[in-house]
Amino acid sequence: MVFREIDDDLWEIVQKYLPPTKPHIGRPRCDPRRLFNGILYVLTTGCSWLDVPTKYGTKSTVHRYHLELCEKGVYQAIFLDLLRSGYEIKKIDLSHCSTDTKDIPAKKGDRPAMMAIKR
Repeated sequence: MVFREIDDDLWEIVQKYLPPTKPHIGRPRCDPRRLFNGILYVLTTGCSWLDVPTKYGTKSTVHRYHLELCEKGVYQAIFLDLLRSGYEIKKIDLSHCSTDTKDIPAKKGDRPAMMAIKR
């Protein structure tokens, strides 16, 4: 799969959800855009964290930044904002959609509340 780095328009949306950079004490943090592109590289190509190109930072730095974003719920916030903006510009239309329920586990042994006979 071909990887394309994040463009400027999408970066404007993503940037406001990223944690603020720490004050300049000790070693400065890598560029957040580079780190985010490194995360997207791994998620898009399916490679391991060991195979992150060095232009995005070290494998441990990119992975640590990914874990930080996971813990702070940044991905959910970005997804919801992109979904909301997709509705606003009429790029997303869920009026005709369906759900595949084969992966939803069924409860075994319990009768559903609606099936219970009340006496």
